[in-house]
Amino acid sequence: MPVPRNATSFSRGWSVLLACLLLLATGVAQAQTDSNDPASGDPPARVARLSYAQGDLGLLPAGSTEWSAADINRPLTNGDKLSGGPGARAELDLGGAALRINGQTDIGVLNLNGQIGQFELTQGTLSITVQSLDEGATYEIDTPTLALVINQPGTFRIDVGPNGNGSTVTVFGGGGIVYGENNAQRQVFSGRSYAFTDSSLNGMTVSQIDSRDEFDAWCNDRDAQYANTANAQYVSNDVVGGQDLNQYGDWEEDDDYGAVWYPAGVAVGWAPYTFGHWVWIGPWGWTWVDGMPWGFAPYHYGRWAFLHDRWGWMPGPRGVRSIYAPALVAFVGIGRGGPVGWFPLGPHEVYNPWYHASRGYYANVNTSNIAIGRGYNHAALVGAIDHQYGFYRAGRPVTGVNYVNRDVPHAFTAVSAQAFASARNVQGNQMHMDARQVAGAAVVSPASLQRPSPASFGQPRVAHTHPLPAAGFSRPVVAVNAPAAAMAANTARPAANVRVLQVQPNAAPRVVSGQAFPHYATPEPHQATLPQVPHFAPAQQIQQAPHYAPTPSIESEQQRFEAAERAHQYVPQEQARPYEPNPSYEPMRPSYQPPVYAHPEMGRPQPQSHPQSAPPHPHSSPPARDDNKH
Repeated sequence: MPVPRNATSFSRGWSVLLACLLLLATGVAQAQTDSNDPASGDPPARVARLSYAQGDLGLLPAGSTEWSAADINRPLTNGDKLSGGPGARAELDLGGAALRINGQTDIGVLNLNGQIGQFELTQGTLSITVQSLDEGATYEIDTPTLALVINQPGTFRIDVGPNGNGSTVTVFGGGGIVYGENNAQRQVFSGRSYAFTDSSLNGMTVSQIDSRDEFDAWCNDRDAQYANTANAQYVSNDVVGGQDLNQYGDWEEDDDYGAVWYPAGVAVGWAPYTFGHWVWIGPWGWTWVDGMPWGFAPYHYGRWAFLHDRWGWMPGPRGVRSIYAPALVAFVGIGRGGPVGWFPLGPHEVYNPWYHASRGYYANVNTSNIAIGRGYNHAALVGAIDHQYGFYRAGRPVTGVNYVNRDVPHAFTAVSAQAFASARNVQGNQMHMDARQVAGAAVVSPASLQRPSPASFGQPRVAHTHPLPAAGFSRPVVAVNAPAAAMAANTARPAANVRVLQVQPNAAPRVVSGQAFPHYATPEPHQATLPQVPHFAPAQQIQQAPHYAPTPSIESEQQRFEAAERAHQYVPQEQARPYEPNPSYEPMRPSYQPPVYAHPEMGRPQPQSHPQSAPPHPHSSPPARDDNKH
């Protein structure tokens, strides 16, 4: 369990000033609008989850000038940055996609919403596996040399050298488009590696994928784990963290609520929202970061209920785009400046955000996370939403609601105002409240919550880590799409460092896996069948990349490539065999051998330099089912 943070000493004037600036920057104003327009200030519908962390990692939250600890289950959003030291690795779960970084890599989140996942890579190695895409959605990776746009499922690796010069795009599956200066565009195909030396995209070499390194093998293992723990029959792909649930608990059918997930291995007396800490993440404000390995989806989607003497979690309705929430709780105030308390919302209870939300967002963040069970219908839910939105818009406490979880044993949790606002671990700072005091405390409106302080952005990094920030973040990157407006306003990262290319994208072919959703969550009648994402075999078990058929010569392949580029058509490669994980597999120990690049004009391949690979990494396997150790 992380060590509780000691409060950092700041002057009263600084704390008040920072709190005011935070509230202005993130829109935590209580004046609401009835607009459904996203420009009205609604937060993004999704975030990235830090689902794996190893080694020396640092997180620079948007709006902060201090590096924080990169905690598992931390939500990342626009303007956040992640930096890894030598030997570090990290994974971001994006809901339908996974982004991973190797050691000595710097990435930043430029724009993450329902239609785009845009990231900057200023140095190091990034891998992204896209399992599914909604209609019209894309992923974009921006480097100092080029911008890669991914509009179909596949697996991609992008390398940027330590000096930031040149970028290499390796396509293990799928395809995409690379953009550069002066409207330069090049398609990239499965089974090929493309090295670009400048933003004009003229200095390009193409080669076959002849070898894999330890980072590739680790990414492949993680993809295999996700494929083996899918639970699409209960949770949609866009529910971030949903793939962990089968591994750490069991699904059971309940007569009243339908499918309910029960966590395994929790201690006696355990309750939701008790093992973790609170942080301030704009534009949502107070956000719960849970300490359990499965602790993301059940705290940001759905609802909790105490059934048969244990806690169970119910996801929202399938076929509806799930909308992320920072924490689905009701807050309780116990006197001015006193402790801050909370309890989880029940199955049909309306969530009242403590941040700005339009009428459309308010309705959809509730309907996408509440499953209609027996004895309850959609009309009753809409009526409750309409009734409580009036209180929310006026900034007044909601009255007349009987919260089912409030009096459940151990459901109510409270900490001091200082511990709450300083990202301290709740378990080590929990206060034992008198039952009469708790019974008399009212559910408070968003305006009554504890204000943030400089310590609210995250827990501190341990003392022995290397200093940050890394030098790479000062480099500009080129982009097809402009960063999110909130990110452009972040004083810690000037928007001038992102140079938007003046490009006119051609009508590129796309393979869509998923379905289109109208704004915020009207379900379509049928779910499209999702094609299986190809995976490559472990490093020591293959001689060639399995995603393409070998060609007689580099010359003939180059002619095929150039013809495809001229026609701007995707040339499909030979179908890859499905990946079959090997339980006894251990990643190969020899050092990484750089791929061979071939100039189109030359008959013989020429070796090129490649970023240094990370040290050998032990086999990554799913953690034990009973993982209640902290």
